[in-house]
Amino acid sequence: MSFELFIARRYLRSKRRAAFISTITYISFFGIALGVAVLIIVSSVMNGFASEVKSRFIGNDAHVRVRAFGDRPYKYSDELTKVLSADSLIAGYSPYIESFGMIKADYTEGALVRGIDQETIENVSPLKSQLIAGSLKLNKEDDDEAPGIILGKGLADRLATIPGEKIRIISPAISSTFSQPPVKSFIVTGIFETGLAEIDGGMCYISLKSAQKLFKLKGKVNGTYVKLNSIEKTDKVKDNLNEALEYPLNAISWKDLHRNLYAWMEIEKMMMNLLLSLIVFIAAFNILSGLIMVVMEKKKEIGILLAMGATKQNITRIFVIQGMLVGVAGTLFGLILGYSVSFIQLKYKLFSLPADIYFIEAMPIELKLSDFIIIASASLLLTFVSTIYPSRQAGRTLPADIIRNE
Repeated sequence: MSFELFIARRYLRSKRRAAFISTITYISFFGIALGVAVLIIVSSVMNGFASEVKSRFIGNDAHVRVRAFGDRPYKYSDELTKVLSADSLIAGYSPYIESFGMIKADYTEGALVRGIDQETIENVSPLKSQLIAGSLKLNKEDDDEAPGIILGKGLADRLATIPGEKIRIISPAISSTFSQPPVKSFIVTGIFETGLAEIDGGMCYISLKSAQKLFKLKGKVNGTYVKLNSIEKTDKVKDNLNEALEYPLNAISWKDLHRNLYAWMEIEKMMMNLLLSLIVFIAAFNILSGLIMVVMEKKKEIGILLAMGATKQNITRIFVIQGMLVGVAGTLFGLILGYSVSFIQLKYKLFSLPADIYFIEAMPIELKLSDFIIIASASLLLTFVSTIYPSRQAGRTLPADIIRNE
């Protein structure tokens, strides 16, 4: 054990006449521990909410979309599938058609109609697992049978329809001023639920062939869904595809499609952490004030150490170490406390959420090592900065002044 560490530990053990200074030290310790723990818990909860929102939005969309400039329809060709198959980071892909239409049953509602390829949709979408009624049956088996359609739960409720009933879709694809809009009949074969009102209340799925006929696309598609092995590789795959694809095709990521949502989640987490960091900041000020009072209370001992041969650097290091001992102990305790609370919630779901308001049953948790490192580093940095002033003041003390004053 070094000389400075030995003295710093002794100074942390308060005598009766310095009980108030010891109380401030304990307050600083618990303040840092509480601040770090709260930051860990809040960051984990916000990570959990962000992951839930991302997974639900992207699960019903795609990591990357291949589209034509101006969203013009294009032919889904073998050249495109070769480019997509050549990238090892791509897990699956599927063509699609998107357009708005009017759905008529007992009631009439507007909705986003997606035409999907039933054979490949499972490679990019969890649609089959989201079905709460019926089945993923869109293709008709004979010419006399109407093709299938899958409705979002909220949309099905507003239309007052159930699987097995027939509905009609009115397309906006009008070829001339005096022509009637295309109308096509469908049989409701399933109802899905994602937990997101925007999707469940305003979206339906039909087969790709039915969508091509309904919207008069003649063998073309609006785009291709691309699913990746890892969402973290989104930007890399997008750039690779944009280099490989020929005009007019281009790739856009989920960040481009949901730019406002992505920016909002990042800014909210940053601002929340910044505000909660004030707890650690206040605790660091307690360390500063506590060290100032220790320096004032230990002037005689400082003079004795200097007279015995201790250098000013030794004295400075003693008080830096004393403050850092409190900061390190508080940070470690806070990390353990924050991890424990987060892990308990992750495993046992103690804090539930009202199912009729939120799309998840319990408060979500996602622990990230990067959050632990950033929060711990910030806490230790604030602690170190708070020790600089009182430690330097202690190092500048002159033995002659102490003897004269004493």
